[in-house]
Amino acid sequence: MTTARWLLTSAMALVLLLVLSACSSPAVEQEQGCLADGSCLEGPQLETASQPDASNDQATYLGMPVGFTSDGFPYIGDPDAPVTLVEFTDYLCPFCLRHTSQTMPALLLEYGISGDVNFVFRDFPIDVLHPTAPQGHAASLCVAEQGAVEFWQFHDQLFRSQDQWSELSDPAEFLAQTAADLQLDTVAFEECVESGRTNQIVEDRVAQAELFGFDGTPSFKFVSNDDSATYDLVGAQAVSLFQQWLDALLDGGVPPGAVPSTGLTSESEPTEIEASSFSVDPERQDEYQGFPVGFTEEGWPFIGSPDARVSVFEFTDYLCPFCQRHTNVTMPTLLSEYAAEGEVNFVFRDFPLAGLHPTAPSGHNASLCVAEQGAAFFWAFHDVLFLNQSQWAGLQDSTAYLEQTAQQIGVDIDAYNDCVASGRNAPIVDARVAEGRALGFNGTPSFQLVNNESSDVYDLVGALPLERFQSYLDALLAGEEPPEAAESDEQSSELPFWANSEGLVPDPDRPGYTLAGDPYKGDPKAPLVVIEFGDFQCPSCQRHNLEAQPTIDETFVDQGDIMWVFKNLPLQSHPQAPAAAVAAECAGDQGQFWEMHELLFETLDEWAVPNPDPELLRLARSLPLNQSQFETCLGSRAPLERVLTDLFEARNVIDQTPSFVMIYGGQGRRLEGARSAEDFVAILETQLESAIEIGR
Repeated sequence: MTTARWLLTSAMALVLLLVLSACSSPAVEQEQGCLADGSCLEGPQLETASQPDASNDQATYLGMPVGFTSDGFPYIGDPDAPVTLVEFTDYLCPFCLRHTSQTMPALLLEYGISGDVNFVFRDFPIDVLHPTAPQGHAASLCVAEQGAVEFWQFHDQLFRSQDQWSELSDPAEFLAQTAADLQLDTVAFEECVESGRTNQIVEDRVAQAELFGFDGTPSFKFVSNDDSATYDLVGAQAVSLFQQWLDALLDGGVPPGAVPSTGLTSESEPTEIEASSFSVDPERQDEYQGFPVGFTEEGWPFIGSPDARVSVFEFTDYLCPFCQRHTNVTMPTLLSEYAAEGEVNFVFRDFPLAGLHPTAPSGHNASLCVAEQGAAFFWAFHDVLFLNQSQWAGLQDSTAYLEQTAQQIGVDIDAYNDCVASGRNAPIVDARVAEGRALGFNGTPSFQLVNNESSDVYDLVGALPLERFQSYLDALLAGEEPPEAAESDEQSSELPFWANSEGLVPDPDRPGYTLAGDPYKGDPKAPLVVIEFGDFQCPSCQRHNLEAQPTIDETFVDQGDIMWVFKNLPLQSHPQAPAAAVAAECAGDQGQFWEMHELLFETLDEWAVPNPDPELLRLARSLPLNQSQFETCLGSRAPLERVLTDLFEARNVIDQTPSFVMIYGGQGRRLEGARSAEDFVAILETQLESAIEIGR
């Protein structure tokens, strides 16, 4: 597997991850509470749905009992254990592999053989990230029909062989061979697979996992079988953290940092929490670069006067490039203009999106360990992490880098290492991510501007221009409502950041790209904006770009009437599309996005092969690119993140390619599918007339 492909597997094993080392999932498309077969969930509690089925004939695997729960989930361990650990997992998620191969053996040895804990497996394949994973899960259910021992053998082999089948466009033959190698009844296995009867079961289990509030893998529920209390944990966490939680439950206590979980969640009734209050703990104040620093009573670091009239709460991610821009470009001016006079303080709130930046949570956990030694240390660590973002963004394991950084700023490194090893801050970071989402945020950076005198709260999203923050802060300090607030609230209900007037502003630091990070061509001040969602391996997208787009460019884009924006939407049916999208992004880093974009569509049949990298490199050599830089980019994580961001932003908005969003008058109008040049021109002429009349 090439470096680029490994990175792609790892990253696409995460799209819009919420928590440490987890693979992210799309939202449930069924009506909330209902499964794909039309049946509706009445709110089952996991603790009652996880009990072993007493009717099972007891078998053993690795010296431990195995069987199935009353609702069909495989388990290993004593069915009468006082604690159950339920794992929601995906056979093709690399972090699930890490948990299965590194953490589970230790847990089974310490807790499974002793009979203290039983372990329940629940299917949660993320097909947007791992398109063939559902086939593996459906196949494993067919194996389960032959017995629990057979299931666990198949389960272990699928994880051990993850790299062998993760890139197969159709793993059916591999799965059948695996069943044969394990000496299963292959006739019964093939009959089950061909019938498709387990496919629906997998779909329903995915939907139920999402209704339980999970959107990443691996995710876990710890269940105390004595009192039915359950606690959630997400991510491939350290063995020590699992040990802490299990030991606490076995002692009749509560896992450190855990919050009792409930049954199903409902997107139609989001969690209600109060807006952040600003109340300072005076005993933890310090000074950093001439500004007061400390922690609020809730534990959030702040910089600026604790008595400031206005507070800016920033929900941020250490590995988000837009957060870096805000921190390095915008924040220094805001501090000098507003914090120096004591008018405004700035509060840091952890919001790592592990689906996009899998190692970001480790940075946030580490920063909390640094924070235990003082606010000044925290802000120094914070600044270095953002300043040197590129040095650790691509590391598979950032532990050594973070330790070195902590040592450089002068913290007690022994205390820091003890804190990191304990894992005690991971649940805190997870809870803060959940709270940010409960407030309605799903991207970084996001902000709450709070008038501490009136308690009025105003939301802003994105690495907005300095002038935007100044207009809000000046108004709040003058006792007025920000002039853009009402307009912004109205617009945000209609258009996301990548499609509104703020996100479509040209990025001054990256010519040819919007502030939202998307490539564009044409006049940014054009009355009509068209945002295309495309897939480089999609035949209809190819037809549009080769047949209709040249006429559109000549008629509208080149004349300054339309600003044309491109966003990636690689579909799971096109396995090489993500690699092509990465190639386009890498060319874009050298100002050649549209040239590579055109080449990819012209040569689709040449690079749409099992290993596209050599062909993509060949294409790059036909463009005026620094080839060494391009090759390095092709195997790096940064362009993958941009592709993943597009993929996430398309969720619940666009589900096919090509699709187009035409924007004017503060609203978006969707158009789907390829059309002839003549038909498309006619549509755009009509939309352009309306756009000129209404105004963008």
